[in-house]
Amino acid sequence: KYPLTIRVTSEITSSDGSSSMATVCGASLALMDAGVPIKQHVAGISIGLVSSDNSMGISFGHDTKENTVLITDIAGHEDKYGDMDFKIAGTR
Repeated sequence: KYPLTIRVTSEITSSDGSSSMATVCGASLALMDAGVPIKQHVAGISIGLVSSDNSMGISFGHDTKENTVLITDIAGHEDKYGDMDFKIAGTR
């Protein structure tokens, strides 16, 4: 076990789902480069939820029963106008 607790701070100047994941992956690589014994690379994905009641103008069609959609690797518009977004990161 590694005997220290490390806090990594990252400053991102944009607001996309991919910028959050860049922070996760970049921090993982920086810790590895610094010699912290990490067992595996850390990676992640950003996911957005958009419902038919959204401000993005997404149409789900007339014959669909689904009224929500999950969007992976969200960008700025999905991050801003979507109903919910979340990030998942880990080693496996």
